[in-house]
Amino acid sequence: MELCDKYLHELIKIDPTMNDFFLFDNYLHLKGVLPDIYSEKHYQKLHTLDIKYQKILEKKNPLTLYDRILLRDIKHNIHMEMKYEIYMYMPINLNENIIVDYVTECSGNGLYIFEKRKDYLDFMLRLKTLPIITDEIIQKMKSGMDKNICLPRKTVDKMIETMTDILKHSLYENKNKRKPKEWNIHVTKYLVESLKKLNTFLIDEYYPFTKDNQLGLSQYKGGKAAYKKIIQYKTLNKIHPDMIIKLGFSELKRLMKEKKRLSKVLGLDDIDAEVKKDVFSNKKSILTSLKKIQTNQQKLIYPKYFHGQFHDKDLYKIKSITMENKRYFAYYVSGDLKGKKKGTFYINTFIPETVNKNELYVLSLHEGIPGHHLQILKQNRLKTPDYLKLGDDSYSEGWALYCENLGDYKDDFQYYYKLQYEILRSLRLIIDPGIHYFGWDYQKCSNLLKDYLPNYTEKQIDKAILRYMNDPGQAITYKIGEKVFLHTIHKLIEKGHNIKDIHEKILNAGPMPIEFLVDHLN
Repeated sequence: MELCDKYLHELIKIDPTMNDFFLFDNYLHLKGVLPDIYSEKHYQKLHTLDIKYQKILEKKNPLTLYDRILLRDIKHNIHMEMKYEIYMYMPINLNENIIVDYVTECSGNGLYIFEKRKDYLDFMLRLKTLPIITDEIIQKMKSGMDKNICLPRKTVDKMIETMTDILKHSLYENKNKRKPKEWNIHVTKYLVESLKKLNTFLIDEYYPFTKDNQLGLSQYKGGKAAYKKIIQYKTLNKIHPDMIIKLGFSELKRLMKEKKRLSKVLGLDDIDAEVKKDVFSNKKSILTSLKKIQTNQQKLIYPKYFHGQFHDKDLYKIKSITMENKRYFAYYVSGDLKGKKKGTFYINTFIPETVNKNELYVLSLHEGIPGHHLQILKQNRLKTPDYLKLGDDSYSEGWALYCENLGDYKDDFQYYYKLQYEILRSLRLIIDPGIHYFGWDYQKCSNLLKDYLPNYTEKQIDKAILRYMNDPGQAITYKIGEKVFLHTIHKLIEKGHNIKDIHEKILNAGPMPIEFLVDHLN
């Protein structure tokens, strides 16, 4: 067993909920354990584990590829734990809120598998920890209030709205009739009451301390240094915010030139106004259209660029996004390592007339085949260390964005959306460091999005900015990862390699940091 997998197994002992994905038999007896992940005791366990493996790795010679990946991860963990207190005072945000996550899990729409009575009983045991976690979250946020380190007001507004919707519509309800009779009592006592308590705290106590003009890490002491470390960890070791913004504007210039060329080909003065008309009228037609596109990409795109055959049994599910996650437009959720739950492509169908028929093709390339679904399906079947199967953003999102280039864009309006999505990813290179390093305000971010995405509504712009505010560095992984893939693949083709062989080698390497991947491919 590689050292990184030994580390993984010790990690699962500290937080057994990680095993919802791996489903290792030797930890199933811990299925009912939910640790208080925000407690100092829990942090200390993680820190002790990191220090232990850092010492082991520093003494080991030579280091394997997987050793070097683990050492990189551990050094980042230790640095963030020791250097920056910011996150201690903001343990949750709009994107990461364990109490809301447990609404999705409780309803049966998460990774947790409800099959037998014991699965329900184990989950009920987990729920008992939620009030303890809630108190820990509130205490840490109160400490942040004392130090003037609070979440941005717009983030808190949306968090309150989300939890209010959950409570109003009982979104935590599990409709399986085989539930134990005491299920609803436990859900109400531990989950619902935790939601109410957290929401009341945000409304009555926390909200007055929030500010409109504080969007990102740049507003806090040590925030800029933290952001630099985060982007170097998520992308490339020597990258700097200035370099990211420069790349963003360079990509925008190229893409706007191509968009202008497309407008001329179509004989349109305002291509944005023309494409806006072709929208859906109901939820069912969106899901039906996605299913047809899935079949098309399975039959036509996959065999063109990949070896072998893509079997029907390996296709992903297509579902509407649940209400507690309505802030997202689309996303992919992988299945577990043993294939008990299938990977699922979620699409927002709440307002069908905001979904254009032409954008689903490029979206499916990204989320489905050959994007996230194919990559994760292959990844989960590899004989590489299980530790790698935790994923890497620049590899995963870079690959998915690269796959948007593999489409057969015979329809000019589908190609228009390919360009629009790429423009959005390029804007992220500017807005993400703008918020977290250069101190941009909301209006400046909004104006830039409106300039380049004229079809975006105020709600879409708001959702985009909120996403970047709440997950520093994640949004830049798409374009930077894609550029690395494009450059590396181009070099390999120049050397005479076949595109199918290159793709197979990339997918067989597994989701490692992109700098390690480039070395591996070369």
